[in-house]
Amino acid sequence: MHTSWYDGGHRDGLVDLVQSVAAQGGAVGWVVVPSPEEVDGWLASLADARLAVATEGTTVLACGFWRRQPAVVLSKMAEIRKVMTHPAHRRSGAGRAVMEALIADARACGVELITLDCRGNNHGAQRMYAGLGFEVTGRRPDAIAVGEERFDQVLMHLDLRAGPQGLIRHGSRRQGPGAT
Repeated sequence: MHTSWYDGGHRDGLVDLVQSVAAQGGAVGWVVVPSPEEVDGWLASLADARLAVATEGTTVLACGFWRRQPAVVLSKMAEIRKVMTHPAHRRSGAGRAVMEALIADARACGVELITLDCRGNNHGAQRMYAGLGFEVTGRRPDAIAVGEERFDQVLMHLDLRAGPQGLIRHGSRRQGPGAT
């Protein structure tokens, strides 16, 4: 298995991956199977993101991306989205390989805090994320709608800061800029 950054070369494999995951009701944001053109639109929307793909030969096994938060005050935070593994390759380690690549890349780019969310019934993903050091930050009850069904949105984070590094941490104390 090989993990790399998407450069347009695995487009057909990504279309197959997204369509296969969506066809099985995968918790990746598509309620119906997207057309190749819709997947192309999604890929085009990732111009400011880092999309990792795990491949074996020409087969795309898994993918996921991270994107830095756009606001200046949130620029040390990134969000990981749409981590998915092809149904035929689940439990192969491909999803974990993608996550490890995303975390390492975000860390190298100066990201201090990574966030992600997943569907409450996606216990396998939650176990994988916890195994990589992510902690549950919170839960939005029944926030994810799939037709008439509702699922919790589980919020998770990974703190990449190794230590104080000269940071002044205020947390929620009433001090520092913006305090009221």
